Amino acid sequence: MDRQQAGTALREKRTSLELSLEDVARATLLRKSMLESLEAGGPPEPNGFFKSYARRYAEYLGLNGDDIVAAFGGSSATVAVNPDAATAQPAKLSHSATTVRAYTKKRSLVPTALIVVVALVAAVVLLWRPWAVTPVVPGGQTGPSSTPSVPSGTTPVLPTQGAITLRFTSTTQRAWLEITVDGSVVFSGILSPGDSTQATGNHVVVNFGNAMHTQVTANGVDQGVASPDKTVMTLEYGSPAHTP
Repeated sequence: MDRQQAGTALREKRTSLELSLEDVARATLLRKSMLESLEAGGPPEPNGFFKSYARRYAEYLGLNGDDIVAAFGGSSATVAVNPDAATAQPAKLSHSATTVRAYTKKRSLVPTALIVVVALVAAVVLLWRPWAVTPVVPGGQTGPSSTPSVPSGTTPVLPTQGAITLRFTSTTQRAWLEITVDGSVVFSGILSPGDSTQATGNHVVVNFGNAMHTQVTANGVDQGVASPDKTVMTLEYGSPAHTP
């Protein structure tokens, strides 16, 4: 099944259930324009967000989400190419490749600029930091260091290594989630207000459909809502496993 057939399957299933696009949009929290794009076959190269929307729409209709996502991730039906037209194609491809390289070069400057800014900030902090001074005490004894003691209470920080247990709770609105743990999707669905789900792993990737109304708890510590001002976003917790 290709993406055009997947879009047709979504549309036919929706009409067989006598549901309008507005009905589905309210139930899945997806925009009507996104539903229309899914039923039309979507873009040739869908991103991760588009695939998660396809899974949400398919599972809401009762279809197999994995099959629909795989169909959108594959290529569409093969189209016959005129040999004469194919002869003139290399010139266009060359222009396109040049454009892509230029765009990549511009984007590569962004990380470099960020590294320079971080280095400058670190240098300023080191130059202005008041270093500890050890006063000289008569009699050859060394006095106590002037470095202030650090309070024992610190703000909890998410671990970067080892397994992490995350709990996601919908607050006052329905919230859609897709949770991938160590490369495998373990949850994809909608949480009603008060509902929660939990996942444990070394590397957890979460696609949020209503981040402002999703409470996050990590290893028993409340982290607040996933975002104070965004609805659709992706967050990663922990770090991928590295093979030595």
